[in-house]
Amino acid sequence: MNLTKHILALVFLLSITVCMNAENPSEPTTITIDEARGRVRILETVYLSSLQNIHRNYFRDDQRLPIPSRVLEDVFYSVSSRNGIKSRWIAVNTPAMNVEHKPKPGFETRATAAMIAKKSRFEEVKDDVLYSARSVTLLASCQRCHLSSLAQQNGGRRIAGLVIEIPLKNTAADTDNEGSDQDNK
Repeated sequence: MNLTKHILALVFLLSITVCMNAENPSEPTTITIDEARGRVRILETVYLSSLQNIHRNYFRDDQRLPIPSRVLEDVFYSVSSRNGIKSRWIAVNTPAMNVEHKPKPGFETRATAAMIAKKSRFEEVKDDVLYSARSVTLLASCQRCHLSSLAQQNGGRRIAGLVIEIPLKNTAADTDNEGSDQDNK
């Protein structure tokens, strides 16, 4: 099995694992902030350990393979479509390599400022949604693309952010729920 098939198999298994315990989206439920925080911690563990393992075991600079963070965006999409939990990467103190990774106005810009100020986590609750962001240390292999050689030598800790939005009320049945794209967070 070639490397691409290994990566696709890993992403497929990760998607199944995360979605196996998905609640029925048609059932109205409410969770507490503490339950939402617990779910955030589990998702962070799964996402970040997967990112590190994909990077370490499969990604090579000299091969034309998708970068690990991009592979995980497919998992983010699967989790969002099944559970209504939205996740995304944001640039913090390095240039965004993808325009979609620029922090959006509102919560994400406040979270970015907090992470630049060396807070490892930033949270807010608004409109029955827990917004959570945490810093993610960029490994040397990530920095090779994000930064020039000089910036890598002069820089200190370089980070990105992982943003997770968990509805405190089940809104997966709402197909028009696009609250994460609004500026009012």
